[in-house]
Amino acid sequence: MDLDEIITTIVAYEQEREAIYEDSKVTPEEHPRLAFLEAELPKLWDLRRRLEAAKAAGLSNIPVPPPDDPSKMIG
Repeated sequence: MDLDEIITTIVAYEQEREAIYEDSKVTPEEHPRLAFLEAELPKLWDLRRRLEAAKAAGLSNIPVPPPDDPSKMIG
């Protein structure tokens, strides 16, 4: 996945998450999809930041493997 695809996916997932929360209710049918979005968005944001940093450093690839769970890195 290149940077443009990652950004497009992030935007789509964020919009989908907002649509789920729009009516202030999450239905039982929406819970699995919301859980997926909540799990994938931190990974995509991490990948975006790492790709942008590698590009800014003049690298053609990301030299460090991704963390298992980027959300655990906060703080």
